[in-house]
Formats: sequence, structure tokens, C-alpha cells
Amino acid sequence: MSTRGIIAIEDPNKTCRAIYVHFDMYLDGAGLCLINHYTTPERVEQLLALGDLSSLGGKLSEDDPEPEAQDVCIAYHRDRGESYKAPRVWGTADELLANAHERYWAEYVYLFRDGGWVFDTPYRPQGWRSVKQALQEYRNE
Repeated sequence: MSTRGIIAIEDPNKTCRAIYVHFDMYLDGAGLCLINHYTTPERVEQLLALGDLSSLGGKLSEDDPEPEAQDVCIAYHRDRGESYKAPRVWGTADELLANAHERYWAEYVYLFRDGGWVFDTPYRPQGWRSVKQALQEYRNE
């Protein structure tokens, strides 16, 4: 089984660009990776430039100097020889969320917005929430 998800960035005009990720997109996996290793718009843009991913890692490539990251992103086109799937553009984050489960079977959507990561669950939307805060609450349970 896989926990599918979407990683997106919200642009100043409120449109979103998003990629699909197939494995391990649960909050204490992908959410933790995103808040630890993808903390600037430039780094998020580099991540999205990889296109759809089989799995998210803290490193963009083997030679990525990201400190303390161990896993490398596995991109379908670069690492699996599949065709490149560029980030898809959505009118708004809510439009992306509304289509994420049906179109991608995504269980989580992560959005880089205003310099930080928020997320929601398309199958049971609860509103965009801070990844960092949700992880703190998850650990305190």
C-alpha cells in the first residue's frame, strides 16, 4: 500500500503549482521532511522542478548538500526513465484540494504558502493547517 499525496506551492496570484508523490506522504513522514528540508521558496521550486515523484527525500539528488538529509527524492523521469510530468497549475489551493483525492487518490495535500507548510486531507477536509503545529500536537498525544 502507498500513502499518496500532492506537494504544491501557492503563487502570489493564488494559483498553485503541484506535483504528485506516490509513497509515504503521511504527516510524520513527508510533513516532517518538508518542514526540515524545504524551507525556502527557492528550494521548493527545485523540488517541484523534478516533476512527479515516486518518493520524497530530504535531498533533491545524490550530490545535494542539504545538511542532515539522508534520503534522496526518486523522480519518475530522472530515476525511473518515465516521461516527465511537469507541475500542474490549479486555479486555487481549494480547487487542487477538491480534485486531489479523485484524480490522484491523494490522502494528503501539502502547500507551501507564505513561507511555511500547510496541509489538508482531501478525503476529509478540515481546513488548511500548519504542518509544524499538527506534528507538535501529534507528538503530544
